[in-house]
Amino acid sequence: MKLLADHLKNSRLQIVILLLIFNACLLVWYIFFGYQSDFHSDSAAKVLLAREIVEMGDYFPDDWNYVNGDLFVLFGHAFIVPLLAFMPAGYTAHAISGLISASLILSGIWFLIGILEVSLSRRLLIVAIIAAGISGFMAENLYGQVSYGAIVYQTCFIIYFSFLFIAVDNRTSRGLLGAVTFVLIVLVFWSNPQRAFAFIGLPLILAILWYRLKIVKSHSGIERRSVWQLCVILFAGAMVATLLHNWALTGANNVLGAGYARWLPYDEMMRNLGFLLKGYLAIFGGMPSPNNAVMSMAGLYDATRLGVALLLLVLIAYQVVVVFRRGQGANVFLGIFSLTACMTVLFLQVTTTIPDMTDPVGASRYLVPSLFFLLVFVLAQPLDWYNKPLVAFGTMSLAAVFVTSAIPSFVKSDNGSNLNWGLSVERKAENLFEGLRIFLADNGLRYGYASYWNAGILSVMSDEEALVRQIIFDRGLPVPMRHLSSNRWYRSSAWQGEAFFLFTKQEADLVDWELLQSYIGKPERELVYGNFRIFVFDRNEPSLLPGWDTRYDSPMTFLATKRSLTRAGRFVEGYDSIGSVLVAEKSEIGPLHFGPYVNVDPGKYRVTFLVSSDYNESGSVRLDVVALPDQKLFAEETFNFSDGTRELSIELDEPRTLEFRVWALGREKVVFRGVTIERVSDHERGLE
Repeated sequence: MKLLADHLKNSRLQIVILLLIFNACLLVWYIFFGYQSDFHSDSAAKVLLAREIVEMGDYFPDDWNYVNGDLFVLFGHAFIVPLLAFMPAGYTAHAISGLISASLILSGIWFLIGILEVSLSRRLLIVAIIAAGISGFMAENLYGQVSYGAIVYQTCFIIYFSFLFIAVDNRTSRGLLGAVTFVLIVLVFWSNPQRAFAFIGLPLILAILWYRLKIVKSHSGIERRSVWQLCVILFAGAMVATLLHNWALTGANNVLGAGYARWLPYDEMMRNLGFLLKGYLAIFGGMPSPNNAVMSMAGLYDATRLGVALLLLVLIAYQVVVVFRRGQGANVFLGIFSLTACMTVLFLQVTTTIPDMTDPVGASRYLVPSLFFLLVFVLAQPLDWYNKPLVAFGTMSLAAVFVTSAIPSFVKSDNGSNLNWGLSVERKAENLFEGLRIFLADNGLRYGYASYWNAGILSVMSDEEALVRQIIFDRGLPVPMRHLSSNRWYRSSAWQGEAFFLFTKQEADLVDWELLQSYIGKPERELVYGNFRIFVFDRNEPSLLPGWDTRYDSPMTFLATKRSLTRAGRFVEGYDSIGSVLVAEKSEIGPLHFGPYVNVDPGKYRVTFLVSSDYNESGSVRLDVVALPDQKLFAEETFNFSDGTRELSIELDEPRTLEFRVWALGREKVVFRGVTIERVSDHERGLE
């Protein structure tokens, strides 16, 4: 009987090892080859940042625009930086970085499960499940873009070293473990203290405190003071990291977005609550494909995945209750951490503006790390086949489905598949952009501008043969999209020679071509590739558009147009032979002009308003310059009259987004033609 048991045990181990090898091979294929079809500009950002770091010689480049205060500290770009000494900032560099990140995820899970005291075969099985990707959505976030994969491996090692710090008796070992934990906390919190607190800090503190209560109750021999020492390490690490974060941000540009959270009204909270299940099912591949026949092979597999995803919800609830009642050791630690992390993110997901719930599946990416750890927690729990066969059978059933999910996750699923976003989309990105890359090269085009989702992917997939910078459209003009980009890209010095705009046909219709040509003239030629229209200029004229160069070393005028922002007055074209203007008649009160919300570097500037108004001793027009989002006032003055120009001086000590406002006071007619901003040179400042 013992021989049979040993044989079965060895057989299980061999099967698990084979599954792990198979999944690992598919994972490597996915990272280096399969993901090329799914590669997108969000994925490209870390490659572009690595190139910026190398060229500027600064780990936090001054011209780079971070988003929501998220500094890239311990992220995939760190692995790309040294590679650029040997290769271009292309897809191969991205893939090598992805392989390193995947190795850290799998090794982190291996070490984490080690503190749970599970058998070798179960430990390997859980690693094999994680290597399988679980679903297309999970694979994208862990191994493709690696956006949340970094959080996962960082969290794995922080939990591992934190628990060992509490558990070990040897003071020397504890000192070393404490030092490693402190360094990890500093690196993780340095990136974004607020996000790190929500994802890691708060769950870890509660896990430590709950574990402390369990120790007191059970009269464990473990040194209880190590718990408080760990709390001190966490607090000290977080404080040091916060200081480093604030220091790094003082020399960097930060674009506000989802991180600038606001509370939602009750009705929208309820709407978000209703979307949670959809996001959860997408994460675990439980979203059936619409219109699939239920009794077909694909339909039956969809049913299996849906059932397993729902089963996991039940098992999570069950195992959490068990741990709360009588859990011991690392199970308590991991269970409380995972549950707290999930509840924290769920709360923010439902009640704040952080997630964009117009895409509930995409917004569910915030839940990936916490749900990932809840899955690991469930899979690592002891199985009692004699007393609790249903729980044991359910756990092994979902393990069997997930461990065999590598092909659906890596080969047959992409960012638009039924196992990811709930849609069916052809896998054509690689071929489309490969053809476009060749077309640009054949026409000698090396530098240009395109919308976000078409820009970064071309730069990376072409191995930097074509550098395409991201833009958006604002009131008829293409303007830089500062989100995860460098201000340096949009200066005339960035490129000498032909430059181009790459628009889809729909995007080209958004451009006010008459206004565009008034600034930079007509393109020299126009090319067509599929749905793309390419407008080529003989020099880098696009960089001369208003708002592109944030330094304003040369004067830049923002003219009044029919798209200008106004709430008082009207737009008049060809006014008294001076061109297009905004006019507020006498008795009209309010902002004749506001905007255009331009990014401006630190320095002293001269702002010249091209404005006319008749004399009124009580004041006829008020001018001011304010910054977003706090509406800080940098200059303001009320004038009795204006004969065509009025100047204000401002000084910025950090990068700001500015708007220039013209207020009609209702006492006299006001005519606004435009506003010019120019940096005051050092020579001029010395003469003042």
